[in-house]
Amino acid sequence: MTAVSDLVAVVDRLLDPDGGCVWNRAQTHASLARYAVEESYELVDAIDSGDEVELREELGDVLYQVVLHAGLAESFDLEDVAAGARDKMVRRHPHVFGDERADTVEDVVRVWRAAKAAEKSSRRSVFDGVPRAMPPMERAVKLLERLEERGDADTVVASVVASAGTGASGSAGTEAGAGAEAGAGTEAGAEAGAGTEVGVNADSGTGVDLVDPRWGTDVLTMIADAREAGIDPIASLRAAVVELESVGRVGE
Repeated sequence: MTAVSDLVAVVDRLLDPDGGCVWNRAQTHASLARYAVEESYELVDAIDSGDEVELREELGDVLYQVVLHAGLAESFDLEDVAAGARDKMVRRHPHVFGDERADTVEDVVRVWRAAKAAEKSSRRSVFDGVPRAMPPMERAVKLLERLEERGDADTVVASVVASAGTGASGSAGTEAGAGAEAGAGTEAGAEAGAGTEVGVNADSGTGVDLVDPRWGTDVLTMIADAREAGIDPIASLRAAVVELESVGRVGE
């Protein structure tokens, strides 16, 4: 037996109706969804830290989630999951396992996209398959990637800006005025109709919980501009937040 098969045996024991774990047996794919997300974020933290001991542990936690979901499933098991992943990787790398030629990273991306498009031929929208549960910035980047592949990202973003009436016109204007304009828009949102009050933040007690489409569109424009400039907006914001936490701790 291998360590992976041992892990499968452990999960099977936890899920055993006779003497297994009550908590594990009570779980469903839906109830475990939050843990898959949490473990994935902890994995990203480990990657960012550069600590391989921590990375190994977090990879194990993610693997455990996969094995547990497979153990709960009625129509498939871990072997089926692994077989599906194996077959997909073979299909999407015809330059390795077939006769296709791909000598550069760009060629590999082209081949991958072509293989994926063939698999997902039933999809009718370029946005099909982008999870709605993704955090807003990550989802914005993913949608922009799809639009860039189609070749009309700039046009669609401009249409969003126009429909929101923000007047945003690129990174320079956004950098210079997004903060002040967004603050003003939020403060006057209910009166001006730009912001829609959705409730009070019970944790902060500040009441700053308005939805301001103008502010959101400014951020969307900044994300699009960053991608055009070759900047990773997600990694860049993550780095800034890490610095915020680091500096903020100094005063503790």
